[in-house]
Amino acid sequence: MARVFKRGELKQAIAAVLVSLGDAHGYAIMAELKERVGGRWQPSPGAIYPALLSLEELGLLSSRDEDGTRIYSLTGEGRRLAETASGAWAALAKRAQEAAPRASVGSILDAFASAQPERRKLVDAKQLRAVERVLERAGKEITSTLKKGERDG
Repeated sequence: MARVFKRGELKQAIAAVLVSLGDAHGYAIMAELKERVGGRWQPSPGAIYPALLSLEELGLLSSRDEDGTRIYSLTGEGRRLAETASGAWAALAKRAQEAAPRASVGSILDAFASAQPERRKLVDAKQLRAVERVLERAGKEITSTLKKGERDG
């Protein structure tokens, strides 16, 4: 996935989302963020919850427990932040739409491995060494491809 938010923008985006949602839990915030950037970014708890905690520590959000679910609300200061962030949505959406799709090498390898019916077959020592050599060559090619991409920008 492409990088959608620049430094500090995620917190502004969360504040802007909470203006429209009102009080909301983290997964509702993630779903709205994903919708607003046209599905080109998959928010994760590892990105959202630290930002929510930071916003709360800064006094921009408050939270409460409601039936075992953490509910977030903007404070007055948080609403002011959201007002300043509202104009950034057009630029953010445009950046998200123009961003080239990206994927992690791990997700590509996982998809490859899960598509191989041979992955569950047992091999003898000779076959093991042969498969390891194939994978070693593939690893070197992947590394070479990624290094070439870094040089190309």
